[in-house]
Amino acid sequence: MIAQSGQMIGAVSGGCVEKEIKLQAQEVFQTHQPKMMTYDGRYRLGCEGILHLLIEPMTLNPTDTQVIIEHLENRGSLSISTHYQPDIGLQPESGSLIQVGDDVYPIHPQIQPEGKAVFVQNLPALFELFIFGAEHDSVALSELAAKLGWRVTIVAPADEQKSIEHFTGAINLLTPLYDQVADLPITDETAVVLMTHSISKDVQYLCALSSKRPAYLGLLGPAQRREQLITQLLEFRPETHEAFIDLLRGPAGINIGALSAHEIAVSIIGEILAVTRSAELIALKDKTGAIHD
Repeated sequence: MIAQSGQMIGAVSGGCVEKEIKLQAQEVFQTHQPKMMTYDGRYRLGCEGILHLLIEPMTLNPTDTQVIIEHLENRGSLSISTHYQPDIGLQPESGSLIQVGDDVYPIHPQIQPEGKAVFVQNLPALFELFIFGAEHDSVALSELAAKLGWRVTIVAPADEQKSIEHFTGAINLLTPLYDQVADLPITDETAVVLMTHSISKDVQYLCALSSKRPAYLGLLGPAQRREQLITQLLEFRPETHEAFIDLLRGPAGINIGALSAHEIAVSIIGEILAVTRSAELIALKDKTGAIHD
């Protein structure tokens, strides 16, 4: 997204294409019409392929904008269909439609989708991270996850006496009783990391979470701590399903030699991404084929 002031939110690439997009966007601001542009990375960057980019004015009214924002904040999914012609230049009737449930919202009112090519993006619900614990390493993990666009919720025992202001990027700080943890909205679009630095607290949280099946469940600490947690979990909850035990990843993270809190956060985030995207953990120099599948 580009504001007329030049401020940009998000990116198309690692930064090489953005200057050209910002330059081409000036005509869109002046004419209030969508514009198709191309960017040939073969000559400028040594990358393969040509990018075709539709820049379009966004004139959603405030009411529709609020509906979409609330839908996203409630972890709803949506679909965006972009209708375009391959010709370079201004395209007054090209543009995107945002579908929320059965409702469709045009990004600008001149869109005429008939007879045009269409590119559809299905956007899943915002990924959510529940961090159980309120120490300094939780702060680092919260900050990094929020920068990825994840919704971050901190779950802390009431005796921690912390406020949401302690956790950069987090949107919630919850202090539920242990028997209320099972009511948290943890789904297969959720990652959970236990980092309370307390065996007894982690065991109680695990007991409460044993009916959940998050996309990722990480345990801070060495391998023997994981075994200790599992032993105590089975003592309290012998009926715990094997599928839940298999979810437990401890030590949480990947081996990057992490030492500081922020380095550990990078390690944990890396493992969450690898697990949720079914990616093999190898150096990119050793990967055959394209970097991005």
